[in-house]
Amino acid sequence: MTINYFINRLLIVAAFFALSLPYGAAARTSDILPIPEDSTGADTVCVNGFTIISSITVTGNKKTKEKIILREVCFQAGDTVDTDMLPDYFVKSQNNLLKTSLFNYVTITPDYSVDGYTAVNINVEERWYFWPMVNITPHNGNLNQWLRDPDLDKVDYCFGARKYNFRGRRESLVFNFRRGFNNVSQIGFADIAVDRQYRHLLAFYATFQAQKDVIIRTKDDKPEYHSFNETAFNEKKLELLYTFRQDINKSHLLHFDYRKISICDSLAMINPAYLGNGLTSAKNFTISYIYKIDNRSSSYYPLTGSYYEFKVQETGLFSHSQAVFGFTADVRQYYNPCGRFYCAGQAVVSEFTNNVPFYMRPSIGAKPNIIEGYEHNLVYGNGIAYMKTSYKFELIPTKVIHVRRINVPKFNKIHFAAYLNVFANCAFVEENSYTDSLQNSLDNTFLGAIGVGLDLVTYYDKAFSIYATRNIQNEYYIGVGFRSFF
Repeated sequence: MTINYFINRLLIVAAFFALSLPYGAAARTSDILPIPEDSTGADTVCVNGFTIISSITVTGNKKTKEKIILREVCFQAGDTVDTDMLPDYFVKSQNNLLKTSLFNYVTITPDYSVDGYTAVNINVEERWYFWPMVNITPHNGNLNQWLRDPDLDKVDYCFGARKYNFRGRRESLVFNFRRGFNNVSQIGFADIAVDRQYRHLLAFYATFQAQKDVIIRTKDDKPEYHSFNETAFNEKKLELLYTFRQDINKSHLLHFDYRKISICDSLAMINPAYLGNGLTSAKNFTISYIYKIDNRSSSYYPLTGSYYEFKVQETGLFSHSQAVFGFTADVRQYYNPCGRFYCAGQAVVSEFTNNVPFYMRPSIGAKPNIIEGYEHNLVYGNGIAYMKTSYKFELIPTKVIHVRRINVPKFNKIHFAAYLNVFANCAFVEENSYTDSLQNSLDNTFLGAIGVGLDLVTYYDKAFSIYATRNIQNEYYIGVGFRSFF
């Protein structure tokens, strides 16, 4: 990893961040859900331009504790609020509540009085919180890569269950069992509050993985698979995650994990860099620090706002393994310049020291770094940098329909919207390994693609898209997706 490369990529993120500052605070906050007309506060009665929040009433929460809801609201009972800012506070509070993924719909309405006081009512429509986990997915989360070369031996069959909003406190319980390419068993308990203000949260995970089929290396910018007669990769991992919510949209995270990894002798002979230096076993302790600022209007299909995530990690502490240091920066901006037009941009830099083992290397082509135009590739390196831009037009504004034949309230009210999406992406993967560079042509090469797509956004955090791309290597591709591009 050259110093110039590292500095240049940091300057990309710094410049993107600087460009966002003049507009970030002024950007209109909205969501795919319409804001009720009676929540705008157009007929505010106030004293000297201010109003006092006399009370906040929460309705519709049959499971969720009221304090969990009030934790996401931008104001409290007794606050004195600038009347002109009150509609913005309502919108931001609604967005914060929707981003918890606890509710399908949130409505905030004021009740003004002549003496300058305002009573606020928050009505929520809760989701279904217990979901069985039965699905079939590509082993690396890249559906388009799998569709280009379908192989049932390269998919995961997932079984288990997830309980959201456990005890009505936004906690999650998960039991996850994957079989197929990845044989993974995981149990976890997340978002456990250790204080009354719900600012200090803990999460615990235990993961056990064993597989005979692995990606041993890349060749011609594609993953090269190999099936062994014995367990090729075995990992036991324990994780502890501590979160401090500085405020509603800012979080500090400390992530500790301990891994015990072993690979078979044959895998170490084929790729001595898999664990590094031809090792067949490793015990690693990793500590990571993550800082997040999330001001997006939505967590799954944002149209306005911003998102910043900065991460540093050190692997190999308190062990005989080589120390590996990594740094990741992720900056996103979303704008609504006018009417039904939206634009967005994302810049990401991820860097690791030169001695990073193969299994830890960042890559283009696997989650979360899937670049439209290069979905069928897998490009590993010591460092990656990419930028995405998107321009959207709202073809169908958000509509809400009621399905009368369904008597379950959590499912008989559906919203949807559609967007035409034009995008452009560019990326660069730095690879210092001479051998890997000979086998792959996209390492140390500028990557770029343009495309057009159609997105359908609906409830329960679902976004479906179909798109066509062309990259600078003159390759065309039609892809599908189930999430926002970023």
